[in-house]
Amino acid sequence: MKLATVTVTGTDKPGIIAKTTASLFANGVNIVSLDEKVINGIFSMVLAADVKKSDFEKLKKDLAKVAENLDLEIRMNLHDTREVKNLAILVTKEKHCLEAIVKNCASGKIRAQPVVIIGNHPDLKSLAKKLGIPFHFTNGGKKEDRERKTIQLIKRYNADFIALARYMQILSPEFVARYEGRIINIHPSLLPAFPGARPYDQALEAGVEIVGVTAHFVTTDLDRGPVICQDAFRVRKNDSMERIRERGQKMEAKVLAKACELYSKDKLYMQWGKVHFR
Repeated sequence: MKLATVTVTGTDKPGIIAKTTASLFANGVNIVSLDEKVINGIFSMVLAADVKKSDFEKLKKDLAKVAENLDLEIRMNLHDTREVKNLAILVTKEKHCLEAIVKNCASGKIRAQPVVIIGNHPDLKSLAKKLGIPFHFTNGGKKEDRERKTIQLIKRYNADFIALARYMQILSPEFVARYEGRIINIHPSLLPAFPGARPYDQALEAGVEIVGVTAHFVTTDLDRGPVICQDAFRVRKNDSMERIRERGQKMEAKVLAKACELYSKDKLYMQWGKVHFR
């Protein structure tokens, strides 16, 4: 068996499943599993496919024709290759996660190339320039317009997956539906505990002895997406809020980089709301 993952996203319309699967069948592909849904008019589908009997380059061209005819985005990722993925990084003001991801990409630990940094604040523009990565500022106007610009940038830079490097903005269900299973977030708590805002403060107020961070796939449920990996540290009795946050930020960077590494090397994927490891 030679496995590949096919992701299909776009505005919902008749014939998407039929024409996509017909193209796969015509190329000798055996569909192992299929997960599809429609959220607020946005269609998304993830297929696991055995492409052992197909001409992979011809298959990609045929799927590209389907995508063009139906105005869709269709991506195919062949497992167990050393292909370098394109990574889009979304940021706000904090730099620690961004720096860790870029460092791990440069060393080859994360098998990806950061192709664009998209910020809803301009604070990290100078750092992006120093790192040699294009930076785009998307704040201002309506949320729909900002997300539309972000989607255009992700398409323009041909990003395979997205890392939310302390991106302090709630993504709409429509946006998440387009990239479900391809958006990795870091949250400063051991989810499902302390979701939402101020997790370190919540942990300190609750008197917990163990504080941690969680890397997870983003879904339409805020901070409820399936967990990729976690880490934790013990709170000392004399730890201040500032000290806890400092220790937590170091761990955030480490855990988010680890999750990106696993995804970039095809060690895991999300399907039916769960993380599956290879």
